Amino acid sequence: MKQTAKNLRKKLLSQVRKMGKNPQIYASRPGRDFTRRRALDFEKILLLLLTMSCESVGKNLMKAFRFQEKTPSASAFVQQRKKLLPKALEDLFHSFSNSLTPEKKYRGYRLLAVDGMSLKSSAYPADLLSYLPGTDRQHGWNKHLINALFDLENGIYTDLIVQKEHEKNEGKALCEMTDRSRISEPVILLADRNYASLNNLAHLENRGWKYVLRLKERDSVFGVKLPCFPEFDIPASLTLGRLTKRKLETRNIPVPADFYKLTSQRVFDFLPAESVGFYRLSFRIVRVNFCNGKTETFLTNLNKNQFPPETLKALYAKRWGIETSFRSLKYSVALIHLHSKIPELILQEVFAAFLIFNFAQAAAWNVELSCHKTKQKQRLNFSDAVFACCAFLRKPFRELEGLLYRKRFPVRRGRAFQRPVSSGNRISWFYLPAR
Repeated sequence: MKQTAKNLRKKLLSQVRKMGKNPQIYASRPGRDFTRRRALDFEKILLLLLTMSCESVGKNLMKAFRFQEKTPSASAFVQQRKKLLPKALEDLFHSFSNSLTPEKKYRGYRLLAVDGMSLKSSAYPADLLSYLPGTDRQHGWNKHLINALFDLENGIYTDLIVQKEHEKNEGKALCEMTDRSRISEPVILLADRNYASLNNLAHLENRGWKYVLRLKERDSVFGVKLPCFPEFDIPASLTLGRLTKRKLETRNIPVPADFYKLTSQRVFDFLPAESVGFYRLSFRIVRVNFCNGKTETFLTNLNKNQFPPETLKALYAKRWGIETSFRSLKYSVALIHLHSKIPELILQEVFAAFLIFNFAQAAAWNVELSCHKTKQKQRLNFSDAVFACCAFLRKPFRELEGLLYRKRFPVRRGRAFQRPVSSGNRISWFYLPAR
């Protein structure tokens, strides 16, 4: 099926209707919730959560019901959405995202980036795992960490996991997303310094994924002494084990030359405590020098002939795409404008925002493909695309692709501006939410 906006809307609504046939799976109280016929039924609640703007709940309801006299109240909407488990929006996000067929690749690989984004909400002290009390002159707030996998070439999110502030673990989230991924094509994963752990490397290699991870500047990496040169590319291998060399020798087990003992505190899912087995890892440690004099060190299992150091430098620069996508999520899709402080309801809005992001990006694929004939490379105005796609979901119209085609602007490469440092919580007019 061609991925036009009309077909994408049809696909999404069919998945909503399919879920609506058995809403008890996603009800907080099965057998009681979503059993009576109401104006705000299961399907209507899902669509409202997807297309809600940053305005108040009452104003969103008036727009959704076209200012009719019998428009449901904000209280009725809140009562209905409390009956809905966050798993409903999570399953809808995964089913829709997995149904997309992205075509862009980097040298035959799906290019993914992983990172985390913090999300603050109003104070809700009852949720101790996410609550931060603040100082004497501060109000408290709740904080969540959103871990996400982002397709850099196609501009969509493939997976996400939301963790509370006091139980956050980026490495654990990466391993879980890697293990459950349905991507069948070859993958290159780009990640920052927080993800360079042996457990993460083992999960990635066990999944068959390639990776480029940035390392902290140290003299050694996992016991491998690094040269004191501004640039180098050295191979390294480790044979991981849980027992000490003395314990291995007493059991007449030969100790490998590249043996690296895992401490009991180190998490490594493939070798349980007191295991006599080994796990072998091989990778490259590459240090590159940039034009500004700074150096960066990378850990990768890519082939040296196909991906020399200069190629790795350009490849890792693409990771910044996930940072700009977080900015679009917060401001264009209005993720920072939450309509609740209850954790379960926050999760509903998080998955709804990510789904709308993917819908707008997928709707723009055909528009971007038709831009290759212009002299200067152009890109879509994503904020306008989100606004148009939300309106299209509420009520379809014919000219969406043509409208998106008109909402393009040239990409001016080579521009560099110093990031302004501002105090306070002011949001520039440039970041007004699109929904």
